[in-house]
Amino acid sequence: MYLQHLEIEGYKNFRSKFKINFSPGLNVMVGENGSGKSAVIDAIRQLLLEDEYGRSPMSDTDFNRPFDKPKEQATSFRIRGQFDGLSPEQIVMFLPWTENGQAILTLEVENKQNRYGRFRRALWGGASRSSMFERELFEAIDCVYLPPLRDAETRLQEGKGSRLARLLKNLNNEELALAKQKGELHPLEEKVRMFNEQLATGQSIDLANKLISARLVEALGPVFGQDTNIRFSETNFARIVESLRLLFFPTVNALTPREAFRSLEENSLGYNNLLYLATVLAELNVPSPAEGEPEYPKILLIEEPEAHLHPQLQVVLLKYLEKTAADKKVQVIVTTHSPVLASSVSLKSLIHLSPAGPSAIALSTCMLTSDSQAFIDRWLDATKSTLLFARGIMLVEGIAEAMLIPELAKQVLKDWNHDPQHSANKLPTSLEEGGVSVISMSGIYFDHFMKLFSNTELDDVRCIPIRCAGVTDNDPEKDSKPTFSKPAAGKNPALNLVDNINKSTWARLYPNKLKTFEYDLAMEGDNLKLLSSVAKSLLSTEGPIKKTFEKQEQIGWDFATEDQKAEAAYYLLSRRAEIRIDPNLDILVFDSDL
Repeated sequence: MYLQHLEIEGYKNFRSKFKINFSPGLNVMVGENGSGKSAVIDAIRQLLLEDEYGRSPMSDTDFNRPFDKPKEQATSFRIRGQFDGLSPEQIVMFLPWTENGQAILTLEVENKQNRYGRFRRALWGGASRSSMFERELFEAIDCVYLPPLRDAETRLQEGKGSRLARLLKNLNNEELALAKQKGELHPLEEKVRMFNEQLATGQSIDLANKLISARLVEALGPVFGQDTNIRFSETNFARIVESLRLLFFPTVNALTPREAFRSLEENSLGYNNLLYLATVLAELNVPSPAEGEPEYPKILLIEEPEAHLHPQLQVVLLKYLEKTAADKKVQVIVTTHSPVLASSVSLKSLIHLSPAGPSAIALSTCMLTSDSQAFIDRWLDATKSTLLFARGIMLVEGIAEAMLIPELAKQVLKDWNHDPQHSANKLPTSLEEGGVSVISMSGIYFDHFMKLFSNTELDDVRCIPIRCAGVTDNDPEKDSKPTFSKPAAGKNPALNLVDNINKSTWARLYPNKLKTFEYDLAMEGDNLKLLSSVAKSLLSTEGPIKKTFEKQEQIGWDFATEDQKAEAAYYLLSRRAEIRIDPNLDILVFDSDL
């Protein structure tokens, strides 16, 4: 049994009905800030009455309030969860919630407070609001929440809130019930009882106990005085395990002496987070129920598991969560801002949230062929997966476009913002400031990636609602020298995608007009002068190529013919093999004539 579908309306940043689908195993929600990832986690917690970290009581900020219309606050909010994959035993267990083999749970809260400041709420299972509410069913769902900035050290220390104590109680439920039925102590309780008896016979303990009792009698008299008994702990299982604490050693070694272990305050934040997560997973992985007994659904909600972890540990952790979700039937729902994690998980687990709508799109539903899914899984890495967090995307073929387009954009944006006609509509000063990522694909793989953003094949095709532009080469015959008045037919297979992609809502593909990005750049204005100068400075030889570049530096290309420019641009590109790239050269910043 797993949470398959969630609907939210009027809650936090979801004004209109918002829908999101989850898979049985690992689900990783990605997207820019403000897209609703945390709100989805909070909605699940509200619906399932999860309060592991002290779920905050409802407040007026839970009701949607548009930024552009702050007075139009939602009069109510509604959260509806649909659970699928129920076993026959679970169908019987959750019968009050079940309809057509699925369990349905609904929460409605009115934006009205009673005299105690509480909001009027209704929570019911099944299709009918009049269905009987059975709180015991919520005890059958193991829903655990881990916040982004969790205090792992505190939660693992001794005390009533100890996660370690909760694990030990759950692991011993059957033994405790059996001992109670027989009227006996649990084995751990019996050991502590015997230890207390041994303490009481010790000379120093016995003497201290008598001295304390005597002083009480002296101070209060025999009527008001009290007797005392020094003990290690109560012989109660819960109190015993609540007094335990977890220690650590930095390496796994069966021969490590016990006295070498240290307290958690001496450990790093990242490793304490991992220890806490391991304790939670140990609880979720308690032995399966006996045959015929229903298995409790397990849902683990984690916000930003990358907190305080270096990249290698992030990947190891996520792979472990993925394996745990599959092997132990734990539904794991994660939010992340880490490109490292986003690039490490399978595409079928990624869910992209966007403030446009807002909307939630599972990447596996974007009309991707199996080949495209496999290719993108291989292609995503820590740098390219930034497309999952960007507000806008530019896909380019190579490193030259990836380096130069952001610099060219700065100039274009500067010109726009300095134009008096645009004084009321200022734009960001750079692509980075505008949240636009320029990503090199190292090839012409637009057919794979544009499917994530293009929805033209069918009206109901789901796609990521982010503006995505691709820049590709025209690529005519290699020895061609096209000009603006005499263009050449392109041979690039990506050109066949342009018409279809450009009909979509969110995606556009723009080919270079003549040949390649560098060739077209050289054909504009007086750019050949600067490009020849740069190429000359990077040459490692003193020969005819360098002399040709020196001559091209002296020409006023603004007044040259198109054919002359084409010859020079062709020569420039044909000599790229002789150009030595300076490793100390980070980027070339061109002037506004480029």
